[in-house]
Amino acid sequence: MDVGIDDIAIHFPRLFFDMRDFAAFRGADYDKLNKGLGLNAMAIPDAHEDTATMGANAVARLIDRNGLDPRSIGRIYLGTESALDGAKPTATYIIDMLQQRYTRDHGDDCFRNCDVVDMTFACI
Repeated sequence: MDVGIDDIAIHFPRLFFDMRDFAAFRGADYDKLNKGLGLNAMAIPDAHEDTATMGANAVARLIDRNGLDPRSIGRIYLGTESALDGAKPTATYIIDMLQQRYTRDHGDDCFRNCDVVDMTFACI
């Protein structure tokens, strides 16, 4: 049996804030952000985007790109710095959105056997 990561997907919002503008706005040291942390721009979610929608877009990209049947997916790991809800894993929202998208082709409850894991880490 092969074990490991076969594919990975990340979703970045299309909007961004230039680090020079961000530094000026926040009164921060641009060189620390740019040279110290290697940042040129910061992605900003649009009005219709949040952690769950970005995660759902990334997972849908993986499913479609690899021709996966959602019923064969056993676990989804979500890595984020921004949880939506302190009591409910954000990945459960992602599963709900994916369920809506793939029910027509794969049947009701096609993610029934899929476990979700949220890993939330704070940035610098």
